[in-house]
Amino acid sequence: MPARPTLHGSALAIRLGMIWLCATASSGLHAIKPPSLAQGREHWAFLPLQKPVLPQVRQQGWARNAVDHFVLAELEAKALAPAAQADAATLVRRLHWDLIGLPPSPQEVERFARLCEDPQHAERAYAELVDRLLQSPHYGERWGRHWLDLARYADSGGVHNDLDRPQAYKYRDYVIASFNEDKRYARFMAEQLAGDEVQGANPQSLIATGFCRNGQSNDDNMGKTAEALEQYRVDQLDDVISTAGSVFLGLSIGCARCHDHKTEPLLQRDYYSLLAVFNGTQKLGLGKGAKDANDKTIKDGSKVMALVETSPVVPATHVLARGNAAARGELVLPAVPQVLGGHSLMPDRAGEKTSRRRLMLVQWIGSPDNALFWRVIVNRVWQHHFGHGIVATPSDFGFTGARPSHPQLLDWLAAWLINNDGRLKGLHRLLVMSATYRQQRGSQGTGALAPSPLRFANLQRLEAEAIRDGILVASGNLNALMGGPGIKPRIRADLLDASQRNRWPVLNKEGPEHWRRSVYVYLKRQLLLPSLELLDAPTTTDSCALRTQSTVPTQALLMMNDEFVQDQAQALAARAMAEVGPQPSDGIHRCFELILGRRPTAAQLAQALEFVGQRSAAGNASEALADLAHVLFNSSEFFHIP
Repeated sequence: MPARPTLHGSALAIRLGMIWLCATASSGLHAIKPPSLAQGREHWAFLPLQKPVLPQVRQQGWARNAVDHFVLAELEAKALAPAAQADAATLVRRLHWDLIGLPPSPQEVERFARLCEDPQHAERAYAELVDRLLQSPHYGERWGRHWLDLARYADSGGVHNDLDRPQAYKYRDYVIASFNEDKRYARFMAEQLAGDEVQGANPQSLIATGFCRNGQSNDDNMGKTAEALEQYRVDQLDDVISTAGSVFLGLSIGCARCHDHKTEPLLQRDYYSLLAVFNGTQKLGLGKGAKDANDKTIKDGSKVMALVETSPVVPATHVLARGNAAARGELVLPAVPQVLGGHSLMPDRAGEKTSRRRLMLVQWIGSPDNALFWRVIVNRVWQHHFGHGIVATPSDFGFTGARPSHPQLLDWLAAWLINNDGRLKGLHRLLVMSATYRQQRGSQGTGALAPSPLRFANLQRLEAEAIRDGILVASGNLNALMGGPGIKPRIRADLLDASQRNRWPVLNKEGPEHWRRSVYVYLKRQLLLPSLELLDAPTTTDSCALRTQSTVPTQALLMMNDEFVQDQAQALAARAMAEVGPQPSDGIHRCFELILGRRPTAAQLAQALEFVGQRSAAGNASEALADLAHVLFNSSEFFHIP
């Protein structure tokens, strides 16, 4: 059985326009010689943190913290000035969307704007708002969703039968709880790769190893011979190694499975030295319907989906020619890739139940001396706040990835995170408290720049989940219940035939149990919720570091015709009339406030009154107001973070 093809190298090549290179490499012709180990050790991402000093700036009074010194120095070097600060109503909505993924209520917008009228109170009000949002349980749901993209999380196995994973949701809940707890990032990583080996291991750290189980699987159709089972096992471990490499180290390690990496200083031997770390692991908690080599259904009573070791003895690891489990080559021992030091990951002694090899791995990855690990995570956080990473390829810090646009800022942030206990809430606070973050988006003044990690040159569109959640908040129907098995909202019955296995239930009408946050929607690989898929939610096939932001006609058609949007527009109209009465102008004002966080301009009010009046003549006032709400849900202003 041939090795499972890895998508990591090809996906990267497509993104960088390097199809010709892949074709050349696959044919055995080397168009570009990969960098040597000596060259690799001088690559910017593999060097120790530089810990730069704050640059001097000419303009005094603009910078609010250290981040702004780096930004302002860059702007001044280009003879540019910062953009003006956004107004209070914009900032309160921006902070809510960024930190908790939900819009503020009209009352919250009004209160914050009122507090900011007095310059002496404005800064304190801003800081208190930031702290309150970071303490909200919704913060974990928002930033946990970003992590689930990286972890290729799903509630089913995909491939042929798309088996249900009844315990998978516990990993999702673990991630959300970890963000809310503000767990040290190094500990968060360690639990996901070695949760059964870390100090203080507990049921939650065991659940965390679901990270290693989130990839696609074919447990009920993996072959029955010993050779087929072994090939399937190493194919599954390839997903673990490849994903861990890209997520935690920003490296396409999986591309070295079948040969030395074609464009990076990563050897095939490096790949198998990491395989040796995981070679003693086994799955705990298999999907319903999984069968053994004798075609008998496996009875696995585990209450978690995990990757564990049950013995300190690990099978010997060999380099496999072309990734073929039957083609064993030289023996290798667990070790760090050569370009990153190459030191052994073999513990002095094994534990009573495990080899402790993964423990050695996570201690190396999360070390304060491993600059790569810290650069990758601060870049991810920056990317989600500003729309552009300092490194534009967030899961590729290698030679084929982008160079940092502002390397000193990147290193300063990484050093700051290490020195501040490695907790991400502090990093969020540092970034959003900066004057850089508070600038107007799309400014055309003297500070106007092309899209840049330092500026809001373009608007950021909300993710699919935030759009759905924002609609539910506006209508008053959001069910804030957290955790538990995934929900299955309504999907049109004619679409359900697209996935015959592990079938989605037919639902004619939704209720409060379906109106929970979108992070809790059941992620079925063969049939993603169409409204989320059309708005660029990831497929979960591979780790997703940067979502697509497409603009296609089907998105507008979805928002115009989807029953969910129509139902919530009607609910919002009923809410507005219940809160302010039947007068059309009052209802219009309330719809704008609930959906866009502001009152309409005079021109918009006149247009809306005419719109509602025309529809009221053909129906009733509530239906006319629902039509207006439907229009506002389709507006560009609603779709974007201000």
